[in-house]
Amino acid sequence: MEILEEILNTIMDVYNESLPNDKKHQLLASLWTKYYKLSEKLNIKLDEAYNLYLIGENESYIIYQEPERKNIDKEKLQQALSHYEDIKNNNYNDGLDMDEITNFLDYSVENARKTFDSLGLDVRTNSLNGFCELGQALTIMPLENLGLEVTKNTATTSFNYPFNHAFGTVTFPFKVHDRVVNKTYLIDSTYRQFFSTMRCNEGRYYTEEENTNLKVAPDPGYFVTDEIFAKALMKDGYIELTKDNAKKYGEAFHKASIPLKELGKEVPNKDEKYYEAILLNDEDYIIRRSELEGLNLFFPIQDSKKI
Repeated sequence: MEILEEILNTIMDVYNESLPNDKKHQLLASLWTKYYKLSEKLNIKLDEAYNLYLIGENESYIIYQEPERKNIDKEKLQQALSHYEDIKNNNYNDGLDMDEITNFLDYSVENARKTFDSLGLDVRTNSLNGFCELGQALTIMPLENLGLEVTKNTATTSFNYPFNHAFGTVTFPFKVHDRVVNKTYLIDSTYRQFFSTMRCNEGRYYTEEENTNLKVAPDPGYFVTDEIFAKALMKDGYIELTKDNAKKYGEAFHKASIPLKELGKEVPNKDEKYYEAILLNDEDYIIRRSELEGLNLFFPIQDSKKI
C-alpha cells in the first residue's frame, strides 16, 4: 500500500509543477498507468486516488488545443440569415456560400461557449466533461429552429460506446459551380473532454470507470492518431462530415469501448459504416427542454419564443 501512496504523492507533486502540457501529460500518464496496474494487482483501491482523479480533470491533455473564441460579425450573419430565408421561402435553386455556412456554424458554437461562460466555466482550460447534452442542444437546436436538416446523436447509438456522449450534425444547401449540393458538418462543442490525461492513459484498461463501474478502455482521445483532425474539432467545435472524418471520429469511440480482454478478438479489417451510422441514427435531445428555459436557442433574425 505504501508504494501506491508514494505514486499518488508524486502525482500531486506533478500537478503542482508548472510544466508544458506535453511534459505534464507524459509524466502523469506514466504515473497513473503505474498506479492503476499495481492497484489491480494488489486489489487495493485508495480514496486518495479518486480525489486526485477529480481534481486532475483539467491538468493536462494527450492532445492540447484550446477552443477558439469567434467574433461574430452581426451584419454578415444577418445577411446570411436573410439569404437563407429567401432560399427557404421562395424554394428556388440556390444555396449558401462557404462564408455564410461558416457564419452559421461559428454563431452556433459560440452560443454554447457563451453559455458555458455564464455557468462559470473557463472553456479555455476546462475539459467540459459532463456538459455534452447541454452543448448538443445549444449548438444544434438553433440550426434546427432555422429549418435546417439536423441529427441529434449519441455515441452509444452511433458507435456502441458504453458511456453517454451527445453530439449532432447539420446539413446546408451549398452552392458550388452553379449547382446546389448538401454539405454536412459534425458539431461537438465538448469533444475536448475525451483528451484529458486522467482518462487517456494505458492504466485505464486496469480500472473501472468511476460512474458506471465498467472496466473498458481509455477515452477516445487515446486512440485518435490524426492530431490535425482532433485539434480542428476542438478548436472550432465543428468539422465537415466526410467519410474520412466520420471514421476518425467514430473509430476512436469504437476502440474506447473494447476492454483489454477483448482486444485482438475482432474480425480484422472490419468495415465500420461510421458515416452512415452518424447520419441515420437521429434521436431526440437528451437534455430536458425545461432545463433550457431562458437560454438562447434562436438565431437573431427570429423572434424570441419559448420552446
